Amino acid sequence: MQKIQYTIMAELEDEHWWFLAKRKFIRSLLPPAKGELSILDIGCGTGGTSKFLTQWGDVTGIEQSVFAFPYLKKLRFPFIAVSIEDYSPAKGSFDLICILDVLYHKNIRNDQKVLNKVFMLLRPGGFLCITDCALPSFFSHHDTVMEARTRYSLPELITKVETAGFRVTRASYIYFFVFPLFLVQRLLNKFLRFSTVNRVSSGMNDLLLLLCTLEAWLLQYVNFPIGSSVIILAKKM
Repeated sequence: MQKIQYTIMAELEDEHWWFLAKRKFIRSLLPPAKGELSILDIGCGTGGTSKFLTQWGDVTGIEQSVFAFPYLKKLRFPFIAVSIEDYSPAKGSFDLICILDVLYHKNIRNDQKVLNKVFMLLRPGGFLCITDCALPSFFSHHDTVMEARTRYSLPELITKVETAGFRVTRASYIYFFVFPLFLVQRLLNKFLRFSTVNRVSSGMNDLLLLLCTLEAWLLQYVNFPIGSSVIILAKKM
């Protein structure tokens, strides 16, 4: 991402509805948090979601962008300055690996190779959790700013995960209830250049988060047919 995007993330990720909703979706699919797992967070950004994941165990964050380093240091979150391609721990080192809005990035030269490597890094019975941006036809200026390579369809990403050897246990689109807002933003963003992640009024923030909280609760029981992002939970058998 561009430098300014890390500044925005650091300022907003613990209060903005979009970031908080993503954590709620993740919580809906992960097993109950008991603090016992060994966790790898690939592309940990400014560290907010990595701190959230510590409820499930010890988190190792890896991040290759120098723009993120000051925020991780300020947060006092231990991280390794390396890309997933160059990261070389022992095979079977982790119980849970998270790739949260990372696979789409242009610095991921081969997403299938990354998923193959993640499979090797997980212990048998370990879980992979992925979130990423959805619907290739909605690629816009926002994606260019975020230095995206692509957006995924859910079937496409499921196929890549299964090709790596995983069994997909859950897969769904997310941000379903706020999808009309996404449609309006992205249609405008094709013609007008503006950031789609900004501070919103507290009332609107609370309303959008409430809608996503309801969606996250329902996600425990159902999959959604459309949304601006996808979420996958897969297991190494």
